[in-house]
Amino acid sequence: MNLRLFGPALLTVCLCGIPCQGQAPVSDVPIIAALQKLTSTSDSQSPYVHFQTFYQNQERSTELLIAALKPTARGKYLTGQHPEAVWIVRALRSLTGMDFRASTSADLSEDEAHFLGLNGQDQILFFGTWMSRDSVWVAPKDAQVAIIKQWRDWFSQHGHRFKYVNDRNFDDWYF
Repeated sequence: MNLRLFGPALLTVCLCGIPCQGQAPVSDVPIIAALQKLTSTSDSQSPYVHFQTFYQNQERSTELLIAALKPTARGKYLTGQHPEAVWIVRALRSLTGMDFRASTSADLSEDEAHFLGLNGQDQILFFGTWMSRDSVWVAPKDAQVAIIKQWRDWFSQHGHRFKYVNDRNFDDWYF
């Protein structure tokens, strides 16, 4: 084989972006970076400005957000302390215009029942917000796990052909 052709051919193969094992595809890099900045306290911008990155590739962003969604500690969180899971659900709400509810076997306090939106079917939201205080109540773990499963099931069944909404109206997805 001609060595003069081998060098440029090898360089072309390397530059074409054959991903190494464990390395995110190039198109995922900005999505993953935005996801990591959702709750970064060192970031001077508000977390929802990172939603713009998610809007550029809605389906893949939704898939990665759902994959990153994990249960978090139940309880009340004050302004500036909202858990990553809350920001992920906000991003999913903004991308899809959807939200899910689930039942819990936990006893809810009066505030939890109110802010988590306990309905007639004894179902609650993943989190609820006291608007005027920007305090967040996060649901008990069993409800969180059930809601995460609903997001995953929905995406596997509908995510690839869904018409994403990219809702930029803060009031529709923040609270």
